Amino acid sequence: MPRNIPSLKPRELIRLLESGGCRFLREGKGDHRLYIRYHEGKKRVVPIDIGATELSPPYVLRIFRQFGFSNDEIEALLR
Repeated sequence: MPRNIPSLKPRELIRLLESGGCRFLREGKGDHRLYIRYHEGKKRVVPIDIGATELSPPYVLRIFRQFGFSNDEIEALLR
């Protein structure tokens, strides 16, 4: 499990995800936006809450996991 995952603002998390190969798919309901990543031949679509002020470290880790990022990839993105 990666260490020292910070709490992030939604825009910071999106910037990290886009540098890792995710891209915007469409607007969701309310304050959510859907992002997509193709990983190991599978399409992964994950909603991200844009309206939150700060995203907690467990939430940030869960988003990375839903997209299929490995521990090494997560640590490289957070550097």
